[in-house]
Amino acid sequence: MSGAEELFHNPGESIRDGVWGDIPVNHAVRSLLDTPSFQRLRGIQQLGFTSYTFPGAHHTRFEHSVGVYHLTRLAIKRLLDSGAYLREEEVRGALAAALLHDIGHYPFSHAIEELALPHIIPHEELGQRVIEKSEVGEVLQKEWGLAPGRVSRLVARTPPEDLTPTEQLARDLLSGSLDVDKLDYLVRDARYAGVPYGMIDVERLIQSLRVVGIGNEAVLAIDESGIGALQSLVFARYLMFYNVYWHHTTRTLTVMFLRAVQDALAQEKVSPEDLSLQDDAGILELLLRSSEPGDSTNTLIRRIKGRQLYRRAVELDDRHPSFHRLTPLKEDATWRRRVEEAWARYLTRYHKESAGPSDILIDLPENKRFTVEMRVIRRHPLPGERNPVTWAEVSGLNTDDMARYHARIRRVRVVASNEALARSVRHHAEELFTIAEEIA
Repeated sequence: MSGAEELFHNPGESIRDGVWGDIPVNHAVRSLLDTPSFQRLRGIQQLGFTSYTFPGAHHTRFEHSVGVYHLTRLAIKRLLDSGAYLREEEVRGALAAALLHDIGHYPFSHAIEELALPHIIPHEELGQRVIEKSEVGEVLQKEWGLAPGRVSRLVARTPPEDLTPTEQLARDLLSGSLDVDKLDYLVRDARYAGVPYGMIDVERLIQSLRVVGIGNEAVLAIDESGIGALQSLVFARYLMFYNVYWHHTTRTLTVMFLRAVQDALAQEKVSPEDLSLQDDAGILELLLRSSEPGDSTNTLIRRIKGRQLYRRAVELDDRHPSFHRLTPLKEDATWRRRVEEAWARYLTRYHKESAGPSDILIDLPENKRFTVEMRVIRRHPLPGERNPVTWAEVSGLNTDDMARYHARIRRVRVVASNEALARSVRHHAEELFTIAEEIA
């Protein structure tokens, strides 16, 4: 046994995972797991505020990262067994990147990044800094024989043209159409949320993986036996967004938290650096400690901790004209806050409501893309057809179909601090939408 295959020798030590069972780990893996930066992930829930609705969903970024490492290990072994050539250093780099792909994550899942403020940098970039400038980089050099920059290139948003062909292949495995990140989080999230929507034949998908040449590029593909399993992944993702990730309670808590963070940043009570160093419990304590009783940040965080939710006032999907007028607010949190505050002033002045600046909030989920760009190797190509073919050709579903699925489940919601104010927002919604159009 030599070269890359040596990395898959059973080291005799394992971690017992609640989803995948025993996951083999060696000394190099243990050394990364035991760094303070990686241990911080134990305090960051994978699904943010979802556990307020699905109490079992308390799993963390720590175990998800270990799961992604495990699936990457299985996938690379499958590629090697099928004849793909990968150098040992490339394999080590891919495994380390899998383990560290969430090392820069903010508390409460992706919530803080949803603010889209200029000084809130993506978690991938934060991860790059951690890998290159902390004890993590030292472990990579000493225990893995890897330059930290080699791993951070796969974790960060490095442009495809700046990656080698093998690095791009590893990136596709970690974050492409069929990526091990999705495979772990969909199965894990469904398991701990207690819902039946994460039924994916992961073993069949991994066993169907191949590397094929298209032009001068080596790309990931699946053989025909994996088509059904890939379809199960696509629909599991759709169902999880519909039923779990975008559940109205989770989204309400998220938008309350976002406004609390936004106001604390605007008042310079906390800095972006403060946010990036915390876990979930730490950031709530920081926001309470740095704010005064009665101000918006303090009030919102106390309501979150006590599960005193804002009330739903209005819910729009893409069939309503104002849906398309409000969604651009997603790209500018300051603009969105101006609209929210203008609505509060209008209802207070003209409709005798008592609405403070943070009593009406607009929830705008991310514009997620539901696309599948995986190539498929047919066992018996149609006459005149050349392998590999696109997933759309074998499934009958194309990008437009997936976009329609997504558009129908995405909602714009307006929530208010109490039921009476929510009724007023609902009653005067068309007036408020007109005001929003006038604010630039």
